[in-house]
Amino acid sequence: MDPSLSTKKIYHWYANNDAEATAILDKNNVIFADHCWQMIRTTDTGGVKMIYNGEAEDGKCLDTRGTHVGYTEKTTQSLNYSYWYGTDYTFDNETKTFKISGTTERTTWNETTGPGLIGKYTCRKTTESATCSTLYLIESYYSEISAYVIPLNSNSNYSQFGNLQFNDSYNSPANVGYMYNTRYPYRSMIMQKTETILSSSSLGTTYWYADSVTWGSPTANNYNLDNPYQVSSTSDYPNLVGKYTFKNATQNYTDSKVQYIVSVNNSKYYYIQLGDESGTTHNLSFYNDTYTYGNSYTDNGNGTYTINNPTTIERKNWYTSYSNIGSKKYVCKNAVNDTCSELWYTTSTSNTSLNYIKVANNYKYAKGFTWDGSKYVLDNDTSISFWDISDGTNLTSLNNAHYTCWNASGECTTISYIYYITGDIPYFIDLSEGKDIETALNEMLHDSGVNAINSTIKSGIDAWYKHYLLEDHDDYIEDTIFCNDRSIRAINGWNPDGGNTRDYLQFKEYSVTNDLSCANTTDQFSTTNTNAQLTYKVGLMSSPEMNILNNEKVRKTEQNYWLLSPNYFNYYTALVRRVETNGLSVESIVDRENGVRPAISLKPGIAYISGDGSKENPYIALEVTIAEH
Repeated sequence: MDPSLSTKKIYHWYANNDAEATAILDKNNVIFADHCWQMIRTTDTGGVKMIYNGEAEDGKCLDTRGTHVGYTEKTTQSLNYSYWYGTDYTFDNETKTFKISGTTERTTWNETTGPGLIGKYTCRKTTESATCSTLYLIESYYSEISAYVIPLNSNSNYSQFGNLQFNDSYNSPANVGYMYNTRYPYRSMIMQKTETILSSSSLGTTYWYADSVTWGSPTANNYNLDNPYQVSSTSDYPNLVGKYTFKNATQNYTDSKVQYIVSVNNSKYYYIQLGDESGTTHNLSFYNDTYTYGNSYTDNGNGTYTINNPTTIERKNWYTSYSNIGSKKYVCKNAVNDTCSELWYTTSTSNTSLNYIKVANNYKYAKGFTWDGSKYVLDNDTSISFWDISDGTNLTSLNNAHYTCWNASGECTTISYIYYITGDIPYFIDLSEGKDIETALNEMLHDSGVNAINSTIKSGIDAWYKHYLLEDHDDYIEDTIFCNDRSIRAINGWNPDGGNTRDYLQFKEYSVTNDLSCANTTDQFSTTNTNAQLTYKVGLMSSPEMNILNNEKVRKTEQNYWLLSPNYFNYYTALVRRVETNGLSVESIVDRENGVRPAISLKPGIAYISGDGSKENPYIALEVTIAEH
């Protein structure tokens, strides 16, 4: 027993080294309901909590067992034909085929029949007695012709009942739930834009060049090279600056677009492409944009901005002068008297482009808001004129001003809450009807109605339990807590009072603990908890339950498998803990496939009738008649 645990009623296996781990793995094996299990710990009430370890072979639980029935990745399947469905199935181990059983019916999937087929099985066959090597469990409704299905086949690794996603969607913190309800999916916005100024390509001695071009003659509606020529050597390439080319090996070739070469670097050239964009203008001057820049600007109050102490670069000189702009400059394109209606703030420049943020957006951000019954109105505590996270002062302000309407007025019917910033991209959720971020978090994680929809893995585990344990073995299994602890360890950018927008929303098991407590009622899944009610007395092991074993060797199966403990939500992805192939506890995105290892707890007082707990000679937990499945 580990005396550091919060209750001394709980006993568990504990290994200080690999030798002790090997000893544990040869004494904690149980056969119950013709399946192998590994004992992990006792419960508060004295039951024995066990983790699934595959089907027994010849009464043994050896690591050399072969494959058996199990799940594969949840997917969609077309059912728009008159197929047979059953409430259960049988499996022929000799032929490795399934057949539907229980109450059967033949029907065609549609909006009316679909909901009644959820939880049933089909081979997608038109004959009731037909067999199949892949069976489909109908998980949920997808469309009028298709369903979400969980396929079963006979290729599962011995230690688990196949592989499944924890949830089929990862885009909300709600997706870390074994059950969930309201989801606020993330959104993002690219604040930085790119102005492409020059293009580049490779020169060649087979191409034709010219000092000038003529539009429309001799070929109408095309550029024509005037007196085209070729160069004989790569040493002539630098002389091509200021020339025109189609980059074509045909002397009299014409096109509606032509390239004007502004710079040459070895065999690479940089150019401005001229095209018939205006319909009337076809010369270089039309395309020779200017960029006026400076360290500051004046807002003229009429929708225009004037660059102070301006410097100008022409587009054709960009390649040699772009570094003069660099970052943190204010830029007007094609300014008139150094004034423009669209002002840019540069974040970086290169020899072909300029990255910028529009100053003129002038979005307002605030720590709070009021709701007048029809719209949000941002508070006046913080206003940021433009987005520049490279500015430390601005970033600090954004950490304290998470709400925005994405406009300058600060009024909107749907408001956005920014919880994370990476690069120049804000990640946010949208709120409506007067809701704030605290309400949204509560609805996703802790509200009394949070547990309404099954996760993908819960749907799979429930179907497994119903097929293998419900009828003949349910009476021997206790109702105990399976902890899906969604307690928040670090709220970071989800805190409107000053949350760090550069760190993640972390749950209790962001760092692995040995803490077996489960603080929130809505996370304490059992068949008797109306706020977190299980259909059957089955779940998954939590991260602390597997961590108290104190050794990777005790946990590993050479396969990845899911645990029940949320890990974190980064800027767009929900993650839950799993056990890695080497036995370490790591995080996994919830829509990835990992092993399904159900957990149950035998009732107190149940004794074994034979065996010594080894893989070769497991404990036989009950002398009961095992039903054929």
